[in-house]
Amino acid sequence: MCCFIEERSIVNIDRLSGHRIDLIEKKQFYPFLECLAREIHEAGLTELEYELSGIVATYDALIDYFRQGIADPERGRVYGQLVGHALQLSDRCALAVYGAKEMPYYTAQSKSVRRESLHAYRMQLEAFAEGTHSMSDEGELKQLASTHDKQLSALFTDLWTQGIWDTATAAEADGLLLSPSIMKNDQCTIVSAVTLSLLRMFDPLKLLFLCDAYYHPEVMVSTRALVGIVVACYCWGGRIGYYSEAKMRLELLGEDPQFASQVCEVLLQFIRSTDTEEVDRKMREEIIPELMKNPKLRRMPNITAEDATADDINPDWEQWMHESGLEESMREISEWQMEGVDVNMSTFSQLKRYPFFYTISNWFRPFDVWQADVLSIMGIPGTSNSFADTILQSGYLCDSDKYSFCYAVREIPQVQREAMMSQLEEQNRALREDADMPDLKRLSKQTVQSVLRQYIQNLYRFFKLFTGAQEFDNPFNHVVQKPVRINPLYDLIIQPECLFRLIDLSIKQKCYLRAIEYFICLEGQHPEQMEATQLQQLGFCYQKMRMYSEAIEAYTKADLLKPDSYWTIHHLAQCYRATNHYDKALEYYEAAESMKPDNLSLTYHVAELFYELGEYEDALPRLYKIDYHHPESLRSLRLLAECCFMSGLLMQAAKYYGRMMTEHFDELTFTDWKLAAYNYWLQGLRDECFRCMHRAEELHSQEPYDEECYASAPTFADVICSDLRLLEALGAGGEELAYLYDAYHRVHDSL
Repeated sequence: MCCFIEERSIVNIDRLSGHRIDLIEKKQFYPFLECLAREIHEAGLTELEYELSGIVATYDALIDYFRQGIADPERGRVYGQLVGHALQLSDRCALAVYGAKEMPYYTAQSKSVRRESLHAYRMQLEAFAEGTHSMSDEGELKQLASTHDKQLSALFTDLWTQGIWDTATAAEADGLLLSPSIMKNDQCTIVSAVTLSLLRMFDPLKLLFLCDAYYHPEVMVSTRALVGIVVACYCWGGRIGYYSEAKMRLELLGEDPQFASQVCEVLLQFIRSTDTEEVDRKMREEIIPELMKNPKLRRMPNITAEDATADDINPDWEQWMHESGLEESMREISEWQMEGVDVNMSTFSQLKRYPFFYTISNWFRPFDVWQADVLSIMGIPGTSNSFADTILQSGYLCDSDKYSFCYAVREIPQVQREAMMSQLEEQNRALREDADMPDLKRLSKQTVQSVLRQYIQNLYRFFKLFTGAQEFDNPFNHVVQKPVRINPLYDLIIQPECLFRLIDLSIKQKCYLRAIEYFICLEGQHPEQMEATQLQQLGFCYQKMRMYSEAIEAYTKADLLKPDSYWTIHHLAQCYRATNHYDKALEYYEAAESMKPDNLSLTYHVAELFYELGEYEDALPRLYKIDYHHPESLRSLRLLAECCFMSGLLMQAAKYYGRMMTEHFDELTFTDWKLAAYNYWLQGLRDECFRCMHRAEELHSQEPYDEECYASAPTFADVICSDLRLLEALGAGGEELAYLYDAYHRVHDSL
């Protein structure tokens, strides 16, 4: 599975601010102020220039007091406030100077939206909620829903494009959240709008708004606020510390055990989202095409009415599903769903082209039967409508996909639509009847986890599929890739229970570097939790990243805590071998072999290491054993022939080379034929030698060469001459070696 979300063009306000942000990180506040003042003046931003002058004056006074040695217990707090205010001015300056060029969609939306007080929007939303209860005429209700769609969209855009809040605006926003008359779906959309605005530019009052929203009694509203808080902490972790009230509120939230547990759930779901691309690819390129072209799927057994109502499963169906491959595909898809992986991206990504998805607010709106188009398709809520109930109760489909499904159904002819509704009603009834089944009950229940999963899938679709998404700073990149240590939620994330889950998921996804980071946190903060199992896992991650020295260190610690573990010893052997420490590798491989003497793979590795160490005769007993049990193995037969050859056992080597030529002719390499030729030469069998050399030369011409070591490919003669010392060490006379290549070359044409 993929580890990271695909990189896209990202517009981050810090990037637009240039190197100024680096000055803040280096604690060079005066240079930052000078740089900011210069850009504000050049841009003619008079209002910002006035605000900046106040910051500079206050900071000058603070520095003067410091220089005079005057004690000031408030100095740190004031400094943080000044930096925080200056950063906001920097953001506003960057937006004013570069916004139109870098964010044309945002700029256009910001200019087109009508700016009303949030109190006015509140009155509109409350009036809509009241109208849904008081009106009964279908035409009036549809008109009311259409008007509400426009009002909600305008409110979303207004909130998203607003600048830094003042306390009055924040209070009005709280009124939207606290109003008991506003529908929860509208409040969910409001929370998402504030989250999107917070992603664009940090505002401590908006973060405080999300903290308040977290304690909303509606789970859907609370969950969206939770996600917004986590995302803000990852995106703006370096800034939040400059805003004391926001920092304190997060610390207060961190004392809530439920919040800490839910933060971990958010991180897990964001990390699971990195599987989406791979699952999407596998669905499009493997599972669906294979099923579509499978002829067995066209021979689906007939299902009678009696079959459909029978208590047992027709064995013909089971056999058909197994033979067609459908059973295996469905099992894999079910496992993904049970793990919370998004399996619907490939199905619904093509259904985001309806005009509904041209409006940004609709990507964040919960599936709402009061949305005007949905209302036209499903009818007035409260009437008997199994289709609406089925979609609303779906635990697998996120809101965005529910809307896609609805629009797709609208294009189906009425007769087929009614048939589909009837079928869905049957499925819905069966689901209710079987609700006591543990899996179904768990999957259909609208828990925090399911709401969270659906919302993050909504976000994923927006940042992946929305036409203007390239203007947004993708939070998935921040959450998945940013280091944990700069996050205000650090103390919650590094709790052992959370880290263990993050580590397990990262290893399962084969994202070993991320798992290593979490292990470093665990080892640094909770060293007592690093038991043998954790050290084995850490060593495994290092090994997969080819960080063999670190892997050896972790495995060695694991071996001390849990001695004589075959798994640890085997992996230590692998790491030592990868670092060319053949003597240590041999030590551990022999230890592993003693634990599992029937494991011929270990036996082969030990023989290989003896070969690498030049102890050819010690390798032979093990190779004889392997050849006895698996005479068909070319790999062991090749090593056996080479060890016999290097040990001077020429007749035995010739026997094994003969077997290789008979049983594996097309699989033999240039080196195989070359060594066989040398073996025959040392035996004085010249004709056999030259025939092998001829085959070796043919293969040599096809082999690639190392361009860094050689200006041009070495000739066959060069290779033969480079091996003369080897042949001399094996007993060939120096005088006869001078004739080896020449003699071959002389008879070459006749072969």
